[in-house]
Amino acid sequence: MKVKIDQDGCIGCGTCTNVCADVFVLDDDGKACIVEQHRKGAPDSGEVPESLASCASEAATSCPVQVISIE
Repeated sequence: MKVKIDQDGCIGCGTCTNVCADVFVLDDDGKACIVEQHRKGAPDSGEVPESLASCASEAATSCPVQVISIE
C-alpha cells in the first residue's frame, strides 16, 4: 500500500502520528512524514505493509486538512 503526504499543505497538528505512529512522524519542521523504515525515497512517500493498512487509512481520514493519500 502506497502512502503520500502533501507536506506543503500539512499543518503539523500531529493527528496522523497519534493515530498511526508506526507509519507517521513529524519532521524537524513539524511536518508529517513517513517513518524511515517505510520510506521510498523522499520522506513524504512510502509503502506500508498490509498489517498497517488500517492504521494508515485511519490516519488519512483523520487528517483535518486531508493531505495524506493512500493507494
